Order: sequence, then C-alpha cells, then structure tokens
Amino acid sequence: MIDQQKKIELMERPSAVFAPDVEHDAQSLNATKLRDLDAFEEFFWLLEQSANVSHAVVVEMNGATTIGQWKDAMDAIRVRYPLLSASILKVPGKRPLFEKRRGVSMPLRIAPLWDSLVLEDEMEKELQKSFGDGSGPLTRATLFHARDRSVVMFATHHSSMDGKSHLLLVQDLLASVAGEDLGEPLEVQPGLGQLLGLPAPAKYVKKLEGRSVATEDGSRVELPKVRVQRLQLGVKETSVLLERAKKEGTTVHAALVAALTLAGKRYSEKWNAGPVRCMSPIDMRRTLGIPDAAGVLISSYLAPVLTPDGASFWDIARTVREDMLPALRADGARNLLGALSSMVAEEHNARDLYRSVLKGPWAHELMVTNYAGYRVRTEYAGLNIENLFTGSPAFIPALQKVSVLTVNGRLGMTVVARDAFPTLLRDAREILTRL
Repeated sequence: MIDQQKKIELMERPSAVFAPDVEHDAQSLNATKLRDLDAFEEFFWLLEQSANVSHAVVVEMNGATTIGQWKDAMDAIRVRYPLLSASILKVPGKRPLFEKRRGVSMPLRIAPLWDSLVLEDEMEKELQKSFGDGSGPLTRATLFHARDRSVVMFATHHSSMDGKSHLLLVQDLLASVAGEDLGEPLEVQPGLGQLLGLPAPAKYVKKLEGRSVATEDGSRVELPKVRVQRLQLGVKETSVLLERAKKEGTTVHAALVAALTLAGKRYSEKWNAGPVRCMSPIDMRRTLGIPDAAGVLISSYLAPVLTPDGASFWDIARTVREDMLPALRADGARNLLGALSSMVAEEHNARDLYRSVLKGPWAHELMVTNYAGYRVRTEYAGLNIENLFTGSPAFIPALQKVSVLTVNGRLGMTVVARDAFPTLLRDAREILTRL
C-alpha cells in the first residue's frame, strides 16, 4: 500500500507542465493543465450545462469493513486517477480544458446503511444533481456503511469518464480495500480522436462575441425527474440466452436491442408506428489496445431497428448485428468524431447546441449500453459483490436508456429514463426467455 506521505506527494505532483500565458485567466496560476477536451468531451460538457447527462455506478458488497478502510481506499484511487482531482476550465474564445487544481478533489459523503435503503432511489437522487460547467470536482462518491455490508456510489461528469471507466474505478477501489497495491498512477489519456489518429482540437473557426457559453439566464432545461428501474434474469435464463444467440449467428447485444424495441412497441403507440432508432455506445479500448484505460473512449452505433411484418425475432437480431459491424471498427469511430468535431468547430452557447441536437440526426428513442466485454470480478479478500449496476440520464425527454451488465452469472438490465415505460424491462425479459 502507498503510505500517506507518498499519497500526498503523488496527488500534488503535476502530470504536465502548465505555463499560463497572457491570454490565460489568472485563476489558473496554481493549476496544472492536463489537456484540452476533445470533440466528444466538449459535446458532453456543453450538454451538461443544459440537461444533466452525468454517469453513475452503484455497487453493493457483503463483508466486514471499517470506514477507515474505505477512506484509505478512496485516497488510493484519487492518486491513481488524475481526473478525480481535476476540473474543467473554459476561457472565452478557447477550448475547454482539464486542469488539476489544488483544493479540487472528489468529495466523499458517508452515511449509515439501513435495511430500508433503496438503491434505485439513491441513484435517482444522485442523477438529479448536475455537474454544471465542470468547474468543481468531476466525480462525487457516496459510501453507505454497515458493519458487514456496504454500498458505494460514484457519479461523474460524462466529459471525464464513460461507463467502463466507472467499472474500472469500482474494481480498483475494492482491490484497495482488500489491501492490494494499485500500482503507479495512471496517465491522462489523449482524447479519443487523437488516439484514432485525428488532429488535436483546433482553434474555433468562429467565437462567441459578447455572448456566454452558459445558457442565457443561467437556468437549465426543465425536464421530468430521472427514474431508475432494474430487472435481472436468472442464471439459467442468462446461460440459455448466451447459447441461443451464438447458435442463431448473432450476439446477446443484438438480441437485447431487438427485445427492448419489441417490448417498447407493446407499450407505446409512437414506437409501434416506428421507426424506433437505437443508439449503442461502442467501447473502443480493445481496438486501441488499452483495455484498462480511463476516459471517454467510446464510439456509437445509431440506426433504426427494422421489424418488418413476418420477420422472426432472430431475423431482427441478426439484422441489428450486421448493421452494427461498421461502427465496431476504428473507421466508424473516426467518422463519429469527425461529425462531432464539425458540430463543435464553432464556440457554442450551451442552450443553442442542446436545441440543435434535439432536432438533428442524433435523435433516437432507445439507447442500449452493454458491458458484455467487462468481466466483473466479484471477490476481494472477504468482500463479495452482490449488486452492480450503472446508468446515466437522457437529455432527450422520452429516451429509454438501458444499461446491461452481467454479475454473478445473472444478466441485469437497468433503465434510466425521464418518462420510463413501466413495462419495458418486464416485457423484454418475457420476449427473451420464451424464445
């Protein structure tokens, strides 16, 4: 384990040299510039100022621990992940950037863990809190503690971490609680565009003259409250689904997209009239050869889910899989980053960008994020994961956002929505398990 003095030294050690110039605001004189946000990160940064799109993860564990162990482990991950001690700075006319500032670090809230605690309710409360312009800490941590059971929740500004990063964060936290050495601090990864060989963010082709990046009156878009619902398949149901998808020449992810689309059509007249457009984030870490890197390292697939009359369920799932293949490749990610770079080529007012996205080609009704590639480690020297789920709210009011994660052999689905279809997960399960 890293001793306390070394922890302090590492947390204060700059990761990159930041020499403020005459154009930089004096508030950053005691800061360390990490790097500029790339196009995807700037897109999330602008959205967050209109509607909360932060990400959260909840992990419930069995096993005896002390609050002191958790505090020490939180210190260890603050050292390991530089963006846990960073914020976002925006100077008028310049790209927003990640910077490490003294006094800015992930806060930890500690509360007793009662039997009456409802995990979905706690996630809903956390996802109601915006990170705004990111000028404060970019991640918040909550520990609900009892002698033999604990729940940890992280919420993060989506410009700094994607869902896979949160799962890596949980893994390192639990490893540290168990007394394992986490190794050297991680480096701040370049943006996804640069990792894919695209140019670094350029200067704005047009700047806001006399207008603020923030919304005109400082108010946010009025949206319904975030709701969280969960459902788990049984171990046998999960195993049968895996084998059947393989036998049918498709994937569990494609089967989930098909099932959730058909389930939504049962509930919604609009969905039944179609088409239902589905977005699926694509983890690019394997393609890039950096499986354990933290950051926003995702591409995405967006297309209508075709459900023609007479098509079987597995026909629909195979079509989804075939349509998704181009997005899995590096060229697909480059195309997405190119489109996002064009979108933020000009310095935007946050509300203007939000309105343009609602009306543009990014509109969709369903999002399915599947962490199938992440093998969840569930045992940590006396600690055992009982529940682990993740999700983020939508900036499109009617969007159904579903995250899928398999833990202890059980496939779990979590929907985070502002206007949730109450039967979506139940109907999707019925479709998947009757096949």
